[in-house]
Amino acid sequence: MHHEQLHEHPSMHCGSIPEVFGFLTEEQKKKIVLMKMDLKIQMMEMKIKEMESAIEIKKKIIADIKQVQEMIKTKK
Repeated sequence: MHHEQLHEHPSMHCGSIPEVFGFLTEEQKKKIVLMKMDLKIQMMEMKIKEMESAIEIKKKIIADIKQVQEMIKTKK
């Protein structure tokens, strides 16, 4: 029965990693930790890019609004 459980682990999702962790060597555990950290860093970089894009769009909108304000002021 214990042998059958081992075969189930690779097909399971990331949530089962703590269960599998006990079977791994220290080197394998380090690799998994580094992989997870790398993934978190990539996710953070994507989030930063999204935020920067949003800021650029807002700056453009502000510039456009200022232009419209100037047009309205000079028309009076």
